[in-house]
Amino acid sequence: MPTVLAGLSRLDPERIRHVASPLIELGCALHVLAEPRHHGRVEWAAAVRMPAVLRSELSQWTWTVRAVRARFFATTAATGVPSWEDELRALRARSPSELAAELVRPLRGRPLSARTTDTDAVLHWARSRGRSVAALVEALLTDPAEPVRRFVDLLDACWVEWFSAVWEESQEALAARGRQDRDLAVRDGAGAMLRSLDGSIEVRDADSVVVQKVQSKRVDVAARSVLLVPSNYIAPHLFLGEIPGEPLTIIYPVGGRGIVVPTAHQVRARLEALAAPDRLQVCRAVASEPRTAGEIAALWGLHPTQVTRHLRALTRAGLVTAERQGRFVAYRLDESALTTLGTDLLTLIMR
Repeated sequence: MPTVLAGLSRLDPERIRHVASPLIELGCALHVLAEPRHHGRVEWAAAVRMPAVLRSELSQWTWTVRAVRARFFATTAATGVPSWEDELRALRARSPSELAAELVRPLRGRPLSARTTDTDAVLHWARSRGRSVAALVEALLTDPAEPVRRFVDLLDACWVEWFSAVWEESQEALAARGRQDRDLAVRDGAGAMLRSLDGSIEVRDADSVVVQKVQSKRVDVAARSVLLVPSNYIAPHLFLGEIPGEPLTIIYPVGGRGIVVPTAHQVRARLEALAAPDRLQVCRAVASEPRTAGEIAALWGLHPTQVTRHLRALTRAGLVTAERQGRFVAYRLDESALTTLGTDLLTLIMR
């Protein structure tokens, strides 16, 4: 059930570009502020200083920066390092109805086309977020000028109050990382470059890479461009922005590859292995020292055939190792595999 990026052998390096966008990075930072715990940024979020009225206003708009983001937080036509003033000016120059449609993108489900908004679905999911959000979204759909102005002013207030200082410290490093990755694609190919971005990406063959995410789809990049956007705030996610008619946007941690993400099949196999009755007991039997199937059956009062089956399943799942000692086979618990199972599961889901 991973995501496959295909057509890499036909992806001209000239169609790979990079950007250090203050607007996209602000969207990533707002995402962290909305849910700092799973980013491991609780202390950072608490240290962000802004007026209470601004924080309250932000809380009304968090749905625009969650798992599905407003379109302008997920892609841009800019390259290099655009200024905040230029990106804000471009937002203000667009029609309110167009920006409103992009803002409600996270609530519209699967539209009939790229430019279609199912207003009933949008209003339905807005109501699930409370009355204030429902009223805000209804205004976006019926009379967008005022709520759009309010939102763009909110972004500018975030910039003035705290994010401009954050951006000043990080923009050069983000731009340098983007250039480095673009150069790597030219030198070693798109597959090698993509693999270097994050631990969830592995090369499958000369034409494709596999991204370990809990969604199954295939994206052909042969006829489209790719936009690389390094970020200080995206981890532990890897964001793939697949917007019709736009480049495939990859927002990735600036720190590089990081930990290797397990496959869905590996996690599922381990969970299924542990779900069977008596298997946790078998794991406990081999946790402190290696034991044979016969010894486990005798000490724990289990049937030898069942113990053997359990041990084989646990070994296939990578939770137990087997070592032959003469005519006996001794089994030992792989503590690291068992210890990281919860972390592996969380890492996979959050990609």
